[in-house]
Amino acid sequence: MEYKTQLITGTIKNIYKNIILDVELDDGNLCSAFCPEKDFKNQLYRPGGRVYLTRSGDIRRRVSHICQMVGRDNHLIFVNYKYKNTLFAEAFQKGVLQQDFGRYQYIREIKRGETLKCVNFELLNDAGERAYVYVVNIFNRQEDDVVFPSTINFFELEMFEEMRRLRENGSETFVCLLVPREDCQNARFVWGQDPIAAAKIYDEVKNGLKFCCYGCNVSETTVAVTEKKTILY
Repeated sequence: MEYKTQLITGTIKNIYKNIILDVELDDGNLCSAFCPEKDFKNQLYRPGGRVYLTRSGDIRRRVSHICQMVGRDNHLIFVNYKYKNTLFAEAFQKGVLQQDFGRYQYIREIKRGETLKCVNFELLNDAGERAYVYVVNIFNRQEDDVVFPSTINFFELEMFEEMRRLRENGSETFVCLLVPREDCQNARFVWGQDPIAAAKIYDEVKNGLKFCCYGCNVSETTVAVTEKKTILY
């Protein structure tokens, strides 16, 4: 995925409720920026950190910019979750997801308003077998790994129920974890961040929900899914 507009760079001065930043731009001006990915564990946004912004297209918004990337230890972290479906679809078409989805040839993004409300993609193979995929970004880094889950919301609880019904009808179901940062070796399932979320995921895996994880390359001009990551349980 390529950026169509040049990113605006600056430095974080203040943070409000983990979603609004005060940023001093490199040209000396100050602006406010919205963070699409809420930072539940204070891993992403820190005063003094570098950020990469785009200007909001809505002139009515009080927050004039949107945060796209965060700089950390000479690496970039892509924080705009709105592009996760685009990244997954591009990777599927290029064969990057072959290890988990190689038996499927056709992909369809499920749009708002359809009967299925909580899954992102439907896959199909020549035998008529179907799979359904929910795509989610994970960011939180511990030591050399990215760890999950950090939280669970009501939408994801409904997603688990929807996936269960799909499995009852004979379909495969997947949660695809995307890691939009380059400084993590593996993905690791942990109990300590949110034990309730961890227990729910543990039960769903026992009931047939499959998890897979892929890392990304991130630059100031492109973001792309590039490699499968091992999930450590």
